[in-house]
Amino acid sequence: MTDLTAALSPGQTMLLTTMAQQYLMANEWPVWQFTVDSLDRNELDAEELIRSLPRVGSSGHVGPSYGLTSHSSFHIADDDRPALTIAAALHVPELQPYMAAPFLRVLHVLIAIQRNAPLSTQKATRPHITRADIERKLPGLPRGFMDGLPDILTREPATRGGSSGSERGAWWRELRREIRQYREVTTLQEYVHTTARLITAQAETIPAPYPLVPAPAPISAVGPYVDEELIADLEAKATNFRTDKLLALVRELNANYANQHPYACQMLLRAILDHIPPVFGQERFQHVVAQGPWGKTEKTYMKQLTEFRASADDALHRQIGTRTSRFSIGDLPTRASVNALLEGVRDHLPVIQQQET
Repeated sequence: MTDLTAALSPGQTMLLTTMAQQYLMANEWPVWQFTVDSLDRNELDAEELIRSLPRVGSSGHVGPSYGLTSHSSFHIADDDRPALTIAAALHVPELQPYMAAPFLRVLHVLIAIQRNAPLSTQKATRPHITRADIERKLPGLPRGFMDGLPDILTREPATRGGSSGSERGAWWRELRREIRQYREVTTLQEYVHTTARLITAQAETIPAPYPLVPAPAPISAVGPYVDEELIADLEAKATNFRTDKLLALVRELNANYANQHPYACQMLLRAILDHIPPVFGQERFQHVVAQGPWGKTEKTYMKQLTEFRASADDALHRQIGTRTSRFSIGDLPTRASVNALLEGVRDHLPVIQQQET
């Protein structure tokens, strides 16, 4: 069980103190953005700190939990007003006379009212408490505390739950029998220990959620961009040309295609088109297309690759500006056209001539 009374780090203490000081001055918890900005000035991350505070009970979104703040979810909006709980007063002594001590006095009044409520054999009812009841039994409580008491009762496990309501500034709250579990509590530390024990026990009765079944890994609907057997043929070709760079470009093209990286694919394919003309005895790719040994179908594929160069130039050379870039993996030339080009490269790589003996 996490210890809510254990010493906090300096950063955690500053987080609680920053929130508490604003509450004591304005009788209202500050918006979260104020706390974040205040801690930023001290090089502290408020979001990380609030998630690091000790908390007992359920660790997920299902089941009871209790900590030093009212906020238990992962995200806090800028205009949210997370509050400190009664337990936080153990770490922020300034809160004890204005929030914790009055709450303990009210708690025992509520316990007494619940225990002494009249019984009925004809109607199922629960006792209620109103602001007027508390002011009559405990005159002199700080006005600011009384104004915020409904929210405190809602946050604290000892008094949360049951029906409640308000009308024209007055409010009422139903008292549950579970409040009797605090009848021996007399100090703030006893209250925190009792709450932690009860919340932990309640959380243990919550059935564990069924484990989520992981989604099956997606099965690729297409094969590699460049045929693997063709790559193996290029690697095995005994040629006077060094093919190490070509093979590296082709393999990186396949890897980036599999990972859906369109810009990398555009750049790599453009590099391949600029790299292979010497295989055909040419200096530029457009000469390979115009004068290469292509049949009718292959000629169509080569024209597709020629048209692609404009897209590749855009991906490579367009400078940053106001226009949104919308390249996708679907903007690449067809696999058939790229494989046809590399088949031509394979077939026209000059073979090492064996010397006669």
